[in-house]
Amino acid sequence: MKNNDELTTLREENNRLKKILGALMAGYTTIGESSFSTGDVHFWHLGTNLFANLNMGDSFPAWSELVPLYAKYGVCDEDRAEVLELVSPKYLQENLSIGDSIVKEYRNNNGVYGEVKIVRIDEDSILMGFTERNQEITERQEKIYLDSLTKVKNRKYYDEQLSEKTLQALVVADIDHFKMVNDNYGHECGDIVLAKVAEVLNSSVRSSDEVARYGGDEFVLGFTDIKLEALEALLERVRQTVEKIRLEENPSIRLSMSFGAIYGYGLAKEMFSEADKCLYEAKVNRNTIIIKNK
Repeated sequence: MKNNDELTTLREENNRLKKILGALMAGYTTIGESSFSTGDVHFWHLGTNLFANLNMGDSFPAWSELVPLYAKYGVCDEDRAEVLELVSPKYLQENLSIGDSIVKEYRNNNGVYGEVKIVRIDEDSILMGFTERNQEITERQEKIYLDSLTKVKNRKYYDEQLSEKTLQALVVADIDHFKMVNDNYGHECGDIVLAKVAEVLNSSVRSSDEVARYGGDEFVLGFTDIKLEALEALLERVRQTVEKIRLEENPSIRLSMSFGAIYGYGLAKEMFSEADKCLYEAKVNRNTIIIKNK
């Protein structure tokens, strides 16, 4: 039987290790340890529902079996191969030095963002942490993809996200005679106009629809599922609402918009040039909507 001094020493060492563990894995809901030589997995803390789909109760298979199972149920198809390669024992042994760590963000099958962190703690062992980062990453992306002036999505969002989406309709629209507003009333007034128009666009579409400021006074609207009649009615409402905008400081300003749209399923980036041609036609008369089928 250990004496009191030995027990005290063990408790102190245990507390020290817990503090180190906490520092390494702060913010991770599931924390475990695995051995390269045996492949055994021991979880220090098991977050709720993270391994729920594995249906293994309190027992877990070796690391080489557990990782493919988790990847199957917990990682989406597009990210699975990269996650599997990153957390394979061979990769970790060859690329992760003792004391170093790697972090990988991924999406699960429900579209929620997750994160895995692996720390090499000695020659034979790794420490691993899993957590969901959905809210944090969503907030980060909102900042990256938000146009600070108009509060709709920005050009970066169009280039990196919207352009790669399959849409049923894509609309390119701009403000008629916007340069005259800037030239005659100043850029501060122009900024107010942009914000007012963006507010109309954003409040006119559904939550599933897309609004992005493409550049200057040009906006892009994307629709994944909309009937042609509904698209026509929506754009007409927007056109009429923009005509009613009045600026308190410059009540004499009258605004209008022109719209070019392509209707029919396709990639946004492939539909854009055709929609832009429609907009060019609409600008001949201005305050006009032109919609063409693919």
